[in-house]
Amino acid sequence: MLRHQYELVRHLTQEGNTNIFLYRHLPSGDLVVIKKIPMSTDSIDALGDDEAAYKEMHINRILQKSGAHGAIVQLRDAFADDKVLHLVFEYCNGGDLLSKLADASKTFTSWGEDDVVPIFRQVAAAVAHLHALEIAHCDLSLENILLADHHRVKLCDFGLALSQDTMRFSGVGKLYYMSPEMHMRRPYNALAADRWAMGILLFMLLTGRPLFERAALTDPNFKIFFHAQAADPSTGVQAVLDAAQLSLSDAAVDLLTQLLRPSPKERLTMNDVLSHAFLMPKKVVAQSAVDSHIRTRSVSSPVSRLSSFPRPALARIPLSYFKSITTM
Repeated sequence: MLRHQYELVRHLTQEGNTNIFLYRHLPSGDLVVIKKIPMSTDSIDALGDDEAAYKEMHINRILQKSGAHGAIVQLRDAFADDKVLHLVFEYCNGGDLLSKLADASKTFTSWGEDDVVPIFRQVAAAVAHLHALEIAHCDLSLENILLADHHRVKLCDFGLALSQDTMRFSGVGKLYYMSPEMHMRRPYNALAADRWAMGILLFMLLTGRPLFERAALTDPNFKIFFHAQAADPSTGVQAVLDAAQLSLSDAAVDLLTQLLRPSPKERLTMNDVLSHAFLMPKKVVAQSAVDSHIRTRSVSSPVSRLSSFPRPALARIPLSYFKSITTM
């Protein structure tokens, strides 16, 4: 099937044993992305449920049955060939959000809140759709949000996703986005971890930098957040913003604070996120955030210079605060 219906354009990337290519679908002329995942068998139906190919195929089948979602990359076809699973996805030609954010960082510019809102609203709708299906993405990040055109974004890459049983026992995904409970080597709720990752993702869109390098007390910037949260749960995000000399609207800070609760059960659900004041439509629709960078960052340090934040003094932390982090 591959040779007769698809023409190779170029290799895009490799993730472990998985290779991703850009092909042209000959009958339609459309560009498509084909993800090739090794299998232990020639038949998709004979895959073991512990295989990476099975897990990704399983999630994509659930998504197909639920109907197309405008903010999720669509699977067009799937077939096995020579013990390799081929997943054929629609092609998004705008690249990923991390690349766009990096381009803005080079010129010390960032996106205004009115630019970020329509992007984040689409991502939140996609994640809400997943969570309604009892699917945890487990790798939410700017790299996994693709630009379909100037106004639409699409969530991709379900290689680490879980369905039904969304309890995990080890941290997965990218370090910036991992929640505090993922660092504690205890069972955690992957849906709640997704919601934490959404908070980090929003902070990066708004400021052009991660909130901290890792959500653990070994990170000096997490300490700022941690100590402020322990004293008053509403002040953690604001403390980091103050240390970095950054300013966001009250609505933005509130949404970030509600997503980045140390206790997983206290984080906003995705449906609550979609109804939050920050994401309510404005009377004036801002120009596309992808191509216009309308305000200059209030600090000139690039994304990687998190170490420039001041280190907080140690404080006495109530034992109840530590316990709240591991509460499912």
